[in-house]
Amino acid sequence: MISMISKYNHVKITWYDICTSDAAWTDEDDILKHDVATCTDTGYIYKKTKSKLWLFTSYSEDEDGLSVGGVTCFPMGCIKKIQILKN
Repeated sequence: MISMISKYNHVKITWYDICTSDAAWTDEDDILKHDVATCTDTGYIYKKTKSKLWLFTSYSEDEDGLSVGGVTCFPMGCIKKIQILKN
């Protein structure tokens, strides 16, 4: 059986996530100390459009085909970098 996973790019995605203050009240001088978090995910690109990217992180193949797990849909605007990894 030929592996179906080979048609999907294995990637490392660096992306920005929202960061919210934990404090109930924040002094004005401290507002700009809050910034976005830089995050990293690795997985396989299922589909990429101009506005979205679908990534899955695990998979299983058998005689019935491919099943995937860990599906995340990213808005393209939050993605900083996509690095293709070698399988």
